[in-house]
Amino acid sequence: MLIGVCIVTLTIVSGCLNHPSVIQFTGESKNWSASYTITKMNREDHMNRFQIRYKGKDPANVGRVKYKFTGTTNSGSGEQKLSGNRDIVSGSGGNGAIPLEDSTIQVTVEWRGQKEEMELSTGASRK
Repeated sequence: MLIGVCIVTLTIVSGCLNHPSVIQFTGESKNWSASYTITKMNREDHMNRFQIRYKGKDPANVGRVKYKFTGTTNSGSGEQKLSGNRDIVSGSGGNGAIPLEDSTIQVTVEWRGQKEEMELSTGASRK
């Protein structure tokens, strides 16, 4: 009986180790929402996905969008035309440091002479 319990426990634990875990930072401003998602593939490797979404009614008239994000261990920027699509998505992967769940990521979005800033968080409490 004890051997059976040990085998079942080891099977469950080893199965959990092979599934990716996800940390998602989210936030929004008046005209934009954003998310930064980290998918930990294993103990070392992870994939990052940054997405901003225009919340307005006519994304075709937004034009070129400049964005940047900065966190404790990550940053990025870009510029893209928003032509009918509401989303801008960028991604990367690696094995470097990842932000702590109780940290924040600052995002700035600029378009047509306008600028909005937002703070992304996981909702985890800060200590």
